[in-house]
Amino acid sequence: MNYLIKGSLFAAVFSASVFSQAAIFGTYNDEGNLFRSHLNNHLSEDLVAKFKDKVDSKDGVLYLLEQARLLQVNHQYEESLNHYKQAFEFLDKQKSRAKISLSRVGFKALSMVSNDSVVPYLVPPHEQVLAHISQAKNYIFLKNLEAAAVEMRVAQGIQREIELAHQAEFEKKKEKNTKANTSSNAALHVLDEAFVGLDPIAGKIKNTYQNAYAFYMAANLWETLGEYNDALVDYKKAYELQPDEQIAKDVKRLDQLVAKQSNSSVPVIVFIEQGIVPQKIENKLDIPTPGGIINIAFATYEPSTYVAPKSLKVKLNNRVLQDSYVISDIGALAVKDLKEKVVGTLTTQVIRATAKYAAQKELGNQFGVLGQLAGNVLNMATERADLRAWTTLPSNTQIARLNLTPGIHNLQLSSGNLSSSSVKLDVKANETVFVYAHHVNDKITASVSSIPRQ
Repeated sequence: MNYLIKGSLFAAVFSASVFSQAAIFGTYNDEGNLFRSHLNNHLSEDLVAKFKDKVDSKDGVLYLLEQARLLQVNHQYEESLNHYKQAFEFLDKQKSRAKISLSRVGFKALSMVSNDSVVPYLVPPHEQVLAHISQAKNYIFLKNLEAAAVEMRVAQGIQREIELAHQAEFEKKKEKNTKANTSSNAALHVLDEAFVGLDPIAGKIKNTYQNAYAFYMAANLWETLGEYNDALVDYKKAYELQPDEQIAKDVKRLDQLVAKQSNSSVPVIVFIEQGIVPQKIENKLDIPTPGGIINIAFATYEPSTYVAPKSLKVKLNNRVLQDSYVISDIGALAVKDLKEKVVGTLTTQVIRATAKYAAQKELGNQFGVLGQLAGNVLNMATERADLRAWTTLPSNTQIARLNLTPGIHNLQLSSGNLSSSSVKLDVKANETVFVYAHHVNDKITASVSSIPRQ
């Protein structure tokens, strides 16, 4: 019997090590850096092959989102659209599965002796919203407004769903952590101290379940489609989240019956996606417990890697008309979302770390120094933070709105000494002109799509 117990302990160590290889000896950041370097650049054959190999992995949905984003920034809208479709099929399968399935239970059980990276990636709601917004952009450039409207409705539906569930769930988890036990309380206190440097960044965002970028883009689409009441509602929601003077003007304009405006003025809406969202890093903390010191690893952000938004100059026919303004700080949103998520999973992390510590002690009792060493190796190897995230998302989104007379105009965007190529605008009456720009990796690029107003 004693032999069987010893064999089981070594088997547990071996299994956790083998099944955690991908999560242990490399992090998603290594791949994320490769993906981020291809924003505004041609996708290499090696990168395309890498994506193809990863589609059928447990994190296939994440790789599809990364590739779809890269293709869109590189103005390959049809290809981007197809990859987003595949990603949404993955998401639908995740949602349609029973909340408790044998495979899911198996992954969760394995994570309790290793780390959360072994569990298939679940796309957080705020990333789902951004994915559907991006797909709407693809449809706008491909002149399919009906499909674009569907994607906007889906994005707004997700925001409504998580708004209803979010606060109650977060408070419930926080209360659970507070009441759980001394270990959890100590961990919560240490975590609060660890996140102090990120609090000013997280404080820039009202909440993690509503995105002003989504509301503003939807409002402009509804206005183009002649759905003025819906447009007014979404302009007001965008203003509530981001009280900017330009959005206030949009609200006033809709209030004064947009339908009666003169057709001599053509709206040109410039959407700018700037920078790259910060990457997660690992932080480890020692937590005192009655049984000894346990070690937990959690994902966080380095405050210095957060880059504050910088407005772009909007030039028309070589004359600066205005500066763009921030509509959504996605980097700050990611920071706030991560902080809430870490607090919500704190109890599970403490339980896992405590179980590992107990296993380490048992190995020491059973096998002496060799067992203690094996336990140390297991804990060091498997206690890793889950650093997976959609790494190619923009750091922030900005907008500018122009009202132009019909004719040929040349638009250019600049930031310091960096400028985009001049973009030709063929402005026609009864149209809305959408300009999508990307300011990333020391390049500013832009694409134009003109849509007839209905």
